[in-house]
Amino acid sequence: MTSHTSPAAPVIVERATASDIPDIIAVWWDSFSSDFIRRIYPQTPDGRRWLERAFARNLGPAPGPEYPKTESLFVRSPDTGLPVAMAMYHIVPAGCDPALRSWRVRWPAFDDLPDIREDVLAGFFEPMEKTQTYLLEDRGHVYLEALGTMEAHRKRGYATALVKWGNDLADELGVECYLDASSEGRPLYEKNGYTEQDVSAVIENPPGASMVRPRKIQG
Repeated sequence: MTSHTSPAAPVIVERATASDIPDIIAVWWDSFSSDFIRRIYPQTPDGRRWLERAFARNLGPAPGPEYPKTESLFVRSPDTGLPVAMAMYHIVPAGCDPALRSWRVRWPAFDDLPDIREDVLAGFFEPMEKTQTYLLEDRGHVYLEALGTMEAHRKRGYATALVKWGNDLADELGVECYLDASSEGRPLYEKNGYTEQDVSAVIENPPGASMVRPRKIQG
């Protein structure tokens, strides 16, 4: 008797809605669980409230055409139907003032959340903003700020599908893609057309690998 292997179900990328926010935060916390990342995004009630505000705001329109537009995406487990991988993209328009894509604009206020520390956030975000501005200047681009998959659901193509979503959007818009990669994530991005850039002119010890995927030449 000949055995047949059933084809894997297609990976479907969905846009998050307000009802998905608790599950997206669960994915975020499981995916980004190192001590270093927990200092930035503490897994506390304050940290949860900050992420809730961020994702709720991301679901709305950009404040104006000169601001980046944020897309919060996820992939569900075919077994449970729950989100198990997520991505946060920003579509940066051409000519966008770097101040308008600053983390202070991108992320919500936290004055009432003692666990969220401004010095920690500035130390994390501001070096990456330097490299992004250095490499992209004022050109329009698609910026992948966060990509994560729950540990128990990795190696199933979910992250690849989320990266491909951004690549396809960038190709449709005719723009470059940018991200800051961890050492673990860099091979995935390299397979999907990203290359690490030399940013030594603006920063000595970048927190991650500054990577760019070139604009697709049409025609």
